[in-house]
Amino acid sequence: MMIRAINCIFLIFALIFIFQKTEKEHYYNWDAIPYSMGLHIYEGRSVDEAHYLTYYNLREEVGPRLFQDLCCSGKYRSDQFSSSENLNSMLPMYVSKPGYISLISAVKNVFNISEYQAMKYISIYAVLLLSLLFFVSFFQASGIAQFAWIPLVIAGDILFLGKLMTPDAVTTLIFALGLVFLLSKRLISGYIFLALSMLFRLDMIVAVGLLGLLPLLNQKFIFAAVNSIVFLSIYFIVSSGSDHIGWWAHFYTSVISQQSNLTDFKPEFDFERYLSIVFGNLEWILRDTNYIKWFAMNLILFFTGAYFYQKKKNVFLNTVLMILCVSIIIKFFLFPKVDARIYLSILTPALFIAFFNLSYRKKVES
Repeated sequence: MMIRAINCIFLIFALIFIFQKTEKEHYYNWDAIPYSMGLHIYEGRSVDEAHYLTYYNLREEVGPRLFQDLCCSGKYRSDQFSSSENLNSMLPMYVSKPGYISLISAVKNVFNISEYQAMKYISIYAVLLLSLLFFVSFFQASGIAQFAWIPLVIAGDILFLGKLMTPDAVTTLIFALGLVFLLSKRLISGYIFLALSMLFRLDMIVAVGLLGLLPLLNQKFIFAAVNSIVFLSIYFIVSSGSDHIGWWAHFYTSVISQQSNLTDFKPEFDFERYLSIVFGNLEWILRDTNYIKWFAMNLILFFTGAYFYQKKKNVFLNTVLMILCVSIIIKFFLFPKVDARIYLSILTPALFIAFFNLSYRKKVES
C-alpha cells in the first residue's frame, strides 16, 4: 500500500513537471503555419483571408525575432509568406490530417484561444494523458514493476512530443489506446482507435494495415478482409478528399528538393534516385549519434519481441510488437525522413507494450 502511495506521489510530481516543462519550452515549428491556414480554410475563409490571418495571428503570438525566423528565414519560408497561392499549394500535405484540423478548431472555439495556442495545448495534454495511461497500465503490477511508467516517460520522448505543435503527440496517444484495447482482446474497440489514428497521421496506414491482418492468425479471414477494406477506404477517401499530391511528389519535395509551389508539380519517378536517398539517409542515421537512437531502439524492441515469441511467452503481444517494429522500417523505406518525430507515433507505443513482458505476462498471455 505504501509503495502504491509513493507511486501516486511520483505521478503527481511527474505530471506537474511535464506540464511546466512543455508549456515553457514549447517549440513553434514551421509546420504550425500551414496547419493554421488549413484550419482557416476549413472554417470557411478564402485562401487570401486564411493566409492573412495565419501570419497575423502568428505575429500576435510570438516575438518579432521568432516571427522573422518563421516567416522569412530562407527562400522557402519567404515564398510561403509572400504568396497565399504558394502556401495554399502546400496544404494537401497538411489537411490530409482532418482529425487534427478538426481538433484544433474545437479546442480553439471552446476555449476561445488562438489556433497556435490550441496546437500547443493539444500536444501538452496529449502527453499528460499518455503518461497517465502508462501509469494506470502498470499500477496493479507487483513490486517495482509498477514504476515501469517512469522509464517509459523518459525513453518514449514524452517531453519532446509535448513541445511540438504537430499531430504527433495526440496520434501517439490514440494509437497507444488502440493497442491497449487490442491486447485486452477488445478487438473492435482497438481497431476503431487504430483507424482514428489515421485521421491524425495518414501514414499510420502502414502500422494500422499490418495490425488489421492479425485475425488471420486465428483464420478469421472475413475479419481481416473487412479491416483491410475499412483502413484502405479511409486512406483513399482522406487522400483524395485533400487533393494530396501523391507519394513521389511528396517524397521529392520533402527529401530531395523542396519546392516553393506544388501546383501541377508532378516529377517523374526515378528509382535510382529513390534508392540513393533511402540508403544515403540510412547511412546518415547510422553515423549520427543524434539520430541513431530511434533506429537502435526499434531493433532492440524487435529482437525483444522475437525472443519472447520464440520462448512462447505473450505470443500475441510480441507478435504485435514485432509488427510495429517492422512497420517502422517499412515506413522509413517508403519515406526516409531522418527526423525521429515521425516514427514516435509507433515507436513510443511499441516501447510501451514491450514493457508488458516484464509485469503482465499472465494477463496478456496468448
